[in-house]
Amino acid sequence: MNIVQLNPFLRYARMHETYYPQKENSVCYDCRLFYILQGEGTLFAGGQNFNVSKGGLIFLPPKTQYRFRFSNNDAVKIYVLNFDLISEFCAISRSLGTATESSFDPTRVPAYPIPKELSQVLVEKNSLQIQGHIAACVELFLHKISYYKHSASAHLKLALLELLREYHSEKTEYRLVQSVQEFIRNNYQNAELDNSAIAAQFNYHSYHLNRLMKAHTDQTLHEYLTQYRLHMAKNFLTTTTLNVTTIAEKTGFSSYTYFIKLFRERTGISPLQYRKTHKNIGF
Repeated sequence: MNIVQLNPFLRYARMHETYYPQKENSVCYDCRLFYILQGEGTLFAGGQNFNVSKGGLIFLPPKTQYRFRFSNNDAVKIYVLNFDLISEFCAISRSLGTATESSFDPTRVPAYPIPKELSQVLVEKNSLQIQGHIAACVELFLHKISYYKHSASAHLKLALLELLREYHSEKTEYRLVQSVQEFIRNNYQNAELDNSAIAAQFNYHSYHLNRLMKAHTDQTLHEYLTQYRLHMAKNFLTTTTLNVTTIAEKTGFSSYTYFIKLFRERTGISPLQYRKTHKNIGF
């Protein structure tokens, strides 16, 4: 099955206001989509652990073993959708339910090829844009107005496509941030390395890279570069006998005076005092 053939058939859509934990892992017969309106905790699914909280969206393909653990099971609000990715099995109109590991019957799983994009567990932390489509599915199933199943299918398809866009966009951004961090680690000695030079290396505007760095590391581009230079300066202070002027030059600081001032601001002591305090300790 190719993703362009996506035509979901929704069997169940409801908001649950309490979570009842199972003694065993649950196993889904068809696809699951969970959108967390309230509550926080962890999810074990597909052999991985995920932190989940308000605004989180979770997609599980059929046969996935999973288990939620919420910090307060009575303070949970979550949209739950059960569906196939195609309409071939629309004759099975009622929910297939959820099994435990010991009771799971694989012959009950609707058999069709799953597109590779949706063959794994997908978890997004902030999916506010998708909430409207999920809520629409629940409302349609609640009121059952004319053509509600067809309308729900359209909303669900848009939700899944938006999830894929968000998921792959985030992965691409994360890989870019990792590349930027590696570039900084390999070139921090260059005193001319700044936001503009880093952005030029990756053919992005410095504002865009700065936004990505802040989103993924909680540090701006400049903060990450400065922190790494200070980290390496501390390393030189505790593992070499180089004088402070040389260390400032080797770690890319534009001037000795600026290095001393910044070092005092960040550590509360001078570089020489730091060397004495951390002598033979390393980092």
